[in-house]
Amino acid sequence: MKKLFLFLVALCACVSINAQISVVDFMGTWRGEKSDTTFTIKLVQGETLDNGYTVKIFGGYSVSVKGQYSDDYLKINNQISNIYISGSYFPTIPRSIGATFYDQRKKHFDGNGIPACRIEYISKNKIRWTLNENLGIWLRIEGDEDAEEVQPIGFSVPTDIIMTRVE
Repeated sequence: MKKLFLFLVALCACVSINAQISVVDFMGTWRGEKSDTTFTIKLVQGETLDNGYTVKIFGGYSVSVKGQYSDDYLKINNQISNIYISGSYFPTIPRSIGATFYDQRKKHFDGNGIPACRIEYISKNKIRWTLNENLGIWLRIEGDEDAEEVQPIGFSVPTDIIMTRVE
């Protein structure tokens, strides 16, 4: 009985240690491949203003198809004109970041970005990137009686991909 108790205590300690995920765990460069497309994102911590809100997580992205870059927006700084992903981390939902994605080809909402992105922490070296355009449209126009009807236009990057840390 004593051994079983000690085993359960050790197991609980290990689980609780592994469950502690912070915003720092999301920072870095991540890469995923799907078919002939390689998608890379870079997330950093800092502080800048975006539409009157303080953003503490931001980043950039690149896409290459068959080894040729079609989009390269990885060079970022804390100037809003050089931010292509802006995110929010809530400790109450510790395994994911909600983000606005600024697709430089599709230019959702006239280039003002679409809050359609979720970055889910899977393990120390894996995340899952998902984009949900219909949810992003709803989040942007819900409650705005003057908003025009917005139709989905798609994304120029993968919408659901597992990514591995490269830096």
